[in-house]
Parts: sequence; C-alpha cells; structure tokens
Amino acid sequence: MFDIVIVTAANKAQAAGYKAQLKGRKNFIVVPDPGDRRVGSLGATVNVLRALFRKKAVRKDSKILTCHSGGDAKRTPAYAAMGKAFVPMPDSRPMLDHIIETMELLPQRPGVVVCCGDVIPKLDCSIVKFASRGVTGVAYPDGPDQARLHGVYVADGKGTGVFGVSDFLQKPDVKKGRFLVDTGIMYFDWETAKKMRSLPIAGDIYEEFPKMLLSGFAPFNVSVAPSCEFFHIGSSRELLALLGTRVKGGAKTLVDSVSAPIESLAGDNIVTNVPASYGPINLKKGECLTSLPLGKNEWYHIKYLVTDSFKEDGLWEKHSLSKKMVCINHSRLLALRGKKEAAVRVTAPVRIDFAGGWSDTPPICEREGGTVLAAAVTLEGNRPVEVKITPRRDKLVKVVSKDLKRCRVLRSAAEIASHHDPTDWCCLVKSALHVTGFAFGSQGIEITISADLPKGSGMGTSSILGAAAVAALLHVKRHGFQPCKSFDIDEIGILTLQLEREMRTGGGWEDQFAGMIPGVKLLRSLPGREQKVTVEKVEIPSRTLKSLSSRSLLYFTGQKRMARNVLRRVIGFYEENPHGFANILVSALKSNAEKAASALRDGNLDLFASCVNAYWRDKKLLDAGSTNEKVDDMIDLIRPFASAVTLTGAGGGGFMYILAQSASAAVRIRKMLESDPPSPDSRVYAFGFDNAGLRFE
Repeated sequence: MFDIVIVTAANKAQAAGYKAQLKGRKNFIVVPDPGDRRVGSLGATVNVLRALFRKKAVRKDSKILTCHSGGDAKRTPAYAAMGKAFVPMPDSRPMLDHIIETMELLPQRPGVVVCCGDVIPKLDCSIVKFASRGVTGVAYPDGPDQARLHGVYVADGKGTGVFGVSDFLQKPDVKKGRFLVDTGIMYFDWETAKKMRSLPIAGDIYEEFPKMLLSGFAPFNVSVAPSCEFFHIGSSRELLALLGTRVKGGAKTLVDSVSAPIESLAGDNIVTNVPASYGPINLKKGECLTSLPLGKNEWYHIKYLVTDSFKEDGLWEKHSLSKKMVCINHSRLLALRGKKEAAVRVTAPVRIDFAGGWSDTPPICEREGGTVLAAAVTLEGNRPVEVKITPRRDKLVKVVSKDLKRCRVLRSAAEIASHHDPTDWCCLVKSALHVTGFAFGSQGIEITISADLPKGSGMGTSSILGAAAVAALLHVKRHGFQPCKSFDIDEIGILTLQLEREMRTGGGWEDQFAGMIPGVKLLRSLPGREQKVTVEKVEIPSRTLKSLSSRSLLYFTGQKRMARNVLRRVIGFYEENPHGFANILVSALKSNAEKAASALRDGNLDLFASCVNAYWRDKKLLDAGSTNEKVDDMIDLIRPFASAVTLTGAGGGGFMYILAQSASAAVRIRKMLESDPPSPDSRVYAFGFDNAGLRFE
C-alpha cells in the first residue's frame, strides 16, 4: 500500500472539488498547480515533490503515488465538474479507486510512482519490476496504430524484463513493426526525487523528462509487460459505450444522480447531476443534459449532443465553462449525488502478548482454561488490519488482497466450500464466508482485505484479520450496508475460532480477542469445550505507562515463520506430556500472566520484566523451535541493555518485543539493531497502545 496518494489539480478551485470528494479518506493529499494555471505533468510532479519535502511528509522508506488529474475533461462535460478521476464505475466507486488498486499491485518500493488520473491500465503487474536506481517507465509491445498515438521506448533488450532505455520517441510516424508503448506509469527512487526538486515547474513528464534522462539526469530504465489494455473515457461517445445501459432498440443511456423526473429518453442520452427544480426531462435521440451548481442557489443547465466534443467545436468557450468551473459549489453537487459510498469497513490493531500465550489454545484451554496478558497496538500510528466490503451488481464474490496484490472472483458455492487449504490465499475469506453462513447467489459483494505489516509477524495478524472479516460479513448479512452501531465481540471471537478450524490452521482465542478489545487486558477462560472469554482491563499508572512506552521497542527480526508449524509441535508436546511437565508449564504460563498484570497495576516494571522473561523461557521449553540462532544472536547483542526480551506470538521469528533498562538504553539498542540489521526487512517499528480495538469506520 502507498503511504500517501497525491492527486494533482489544475487550480485551487479544482483542488477544492477533489478535496470535497475525498473528504474522510486518510493519507490522501490534493496538490493544485501553482499560480492557478496548468504547469504540465512534469511541472506538477516537481511541485508535488517540493511540497512533500517542504512539509517533511516523507521518509526514506515512504511509498508515494502521484495521480495527475489536472485536466478539464472538456470532451466529457457530463463529469467535468467532478473531474475524470471521479467518474463512477459500474461498482459505484470512482475511477480513482480502480487506478489506485492497479498501482498497488505494482512492486512496492520506496519512492514515487506517477500515473494518469483518467486511465485504468490493465496489465499483469506481477511481471513489472522497478530498477533499484533512477527512473523506470512501464511499457508493453504493440503495433504502429498505438505507437503513433503515444510515447515509445527504445530498449537495450528484448522480451519482458527491465532494460536500459537508449531512446524515447514521442508519437513516431511508423507504419509497421512492434513498439514498446508507454503505459503512463513511471517510477523514480528517492535519490532521483530529491534531485528533481531543482527542475523548473513546467513541462510534460512524458516529453521533456525522457530527454533529460537520456542526457544523463538519472539512470533510465523500462520495465516491459507482455500486454496492456486501457480503460479510458476520451469522449461522450466513449463514456456512453463503456458505462451506459442498453435500452430498447439497442441504444444506450447513462443516467446518474438525477432528481428531476424523466419522461422520455429516445436513446444515446447522457443525463447527469440534474436537480428536481429542472422539471420533467424529455430528450431526443443523441441529446444529453448536465447541470452545474453555481454559488448558493443557481443551477446552470447544459443541453448538448453526444457527438459534441466541447474542445474542438468551441462549445466550452460558448458556455464560458472555464469561468463556471471555478464557481462550482461542490457541497451542493455532492448533496445531489449522495457522496457516501455503499461500503462496510472494519479496522483493527494488532497485538503484543506479554505473558500466558499457548494457554488459550485448544485442547489446552478446553482442559485447563487459559490466562493471557496482551495489548492491542498500532504500528507507525496506523491500525494495520482492514476489511472492506462493497456491493457488486452481479451475484458473485470478488476477493482482493492488497498485501498479496491478487484478486479472485468466486463464481460458485462450491468454491466457497473449498476452504480447508491454508496455502490458498483466499482460504481465510472463504472460511469467513462459510462460518457466517453467507448464501452464495443472495447478493454480489467485493471483499478487500489488507494487513499492513510483514507476513509471519507474530502479531496475531491472521486471526485479527479473520475476526474483522467475520464482523464485516455478519453486518452485511444482518444490516446490509447501513451504518453499524454495535457488534457482539463474543460471537465474533468464537466464529473466528471456528474459522481457524475450518482453515486447518488451529490456534487459540487470544489473538482475535486481544485485537478486538482495546488497551492492555487480562483475558481468561474456564475449562470446557465452549470457551467463554472474560476480559479484565489492566489500569496502568500514568507514570508507569510513560516509562513503559519510552523503554519499549518493537523490532521486526526479518525471520519469517509459519505459526501453524510451531502450533503442531506445541500441541504434540502437550498431548505427550512427559512426566507431567507440559501441565506444569501451562500452569506456570497462567500464573505468570496474573503476576505480570499485577506488576503493571502496581507500577513495578522490574517485576513485569521478570514475567516477560519467564514467558520467553517457558515458550522455548514448550518448543525449542520458538527461537533460532539468528534470533539468539540478536538477543545476546542487546542483552546488556535490555530488562526483558521475547518474540511475540508463537515465536520462531517475526517481531521481537524489547523492554530496555531505561529510555536511553532503548535509544542505544535501536542504534545497535539499525547499524547491522540481520536482513533487509529488519527494522524498528514505532508502536502505541490502541484505545479503540475492532471498529466499524
């Protein structure tokens, strides 16, 4: 996922409209061209980079998407007031959302990706690679008809892959052959981005910039995909052809956000944003109508023909639309359109287990009950887990994973029933559909899942993601896409446990309850097949909490592991129970969790550290695979400055929780870990205690 999505605009008025349509979305920034005039896509990019660095809004590992949307949309007057990026697609979402989803399937490297705001490219993003340095354009092979209309790369190699660029041709006059046609996608690393700030704020990134690159400004490469198609609306006719609904006689009509009564449409009609005050609508074949809200009360109605271009025929000037567009009242426009997307969105934090883990796992908890001390936490100020469900017009189920950059359409109940293979990336969603009783064919939905942290993290991610999916599906089943006021945590937790059984991954109740419930808490259950989890919030004195936060570090070791493999070994050891040792360890885990909670309440961080260390010791006694040589080396390195260290979750890799001896020791440990990381992915993550838990946004 991108850390920031930039949407550029031609002027302040257009920017205000974009901001109104993006209101409520996190990590979106609208940047108008300076001086209230268009400066070209290169100038707009330079302007964006200067603004980002000026505001110190980026880090060296930031991933930025810049979507250039500063056009007037003259050839599509039906949506000129909104901007082409906000043209609603058949799923009711704006084109911009589809563009972003495609861009998120590209390699996620630190740097800047630039794309066009009026085109959805359809290509195999898994083939695309970005060079580590300089600029990488994205192209695909096509014939002379397309080459004459676009930029063309001349590469140093053939086939798919990443090659150096020896030349770049702009709309070459060619008659035959195959050419590497520009897709409009371009990536550059942060070193190049910093250098670009010195460029003038002018020019086209697809014309002037390639010339600079070929002159040695930065390394210039092209990534070649095998094919690409474009969803592009260049005119009213194309708008009607792509998004219109077929009516009697074979003609198409497009009616969007119309409150006025429609008496007759003869066909080939586009009608958008017309208020009730307009009166009855009667249009002949090929006639179109759109309305612009100006100021507090005025509406300006434009009747035109589907064949009118507005750009070449002078109609834009005839209607003085350049002046009118800067006077659009976007609040009135959005009120007419109904700006809220039909969607159910659930977010959640992840969790850190401080003590008691494994006692929550069947059959252990069913025989002995469980006790776990855990905390819901944010990472880098964000709640990493998100599930979003939107309606589809058909009766199918589309699953999208932002993390894996994959999507799949489930076309039958049999596909959902096939949910027992944990290596299937759709397994979690299919299991969630099963345990919530989703009736295939009852309605079409699109489920988008994401967990913005490394795979195999040990932070309870899969269980919390499962709980979020269950919560979202239950809400859609019972309440549709209406706002949610409450949900049953116990029901969601138990269904998530069932979900993990269906997936054949196993697991306990700690992860989902620790993520669903805010703050630091003690989770308990009594023996029995039906596990009822009780929650006791752990109130930490403010001074202790401040010290705990300043001394705590969360470090991703870069060692990835599969929790289910550790789980099998632990359960095997428990069932074998040599000399009753497994029962002794479980009892120690539970009593240690109680002691750790008391230590936090009493403000005794030395005792708390002792409990965390005891937890790490007992996890290793349950399964030697809880650690490995690389992890042990890291712990040995920092041990002189650490009061406590443990791997979160099942262990074997993932995140490491460190309680330093002091705030200054925490700074020293961080420098030690960052100076010689054990893997390229290893790094310290800022974390905080989450005070919301699972919630509907």
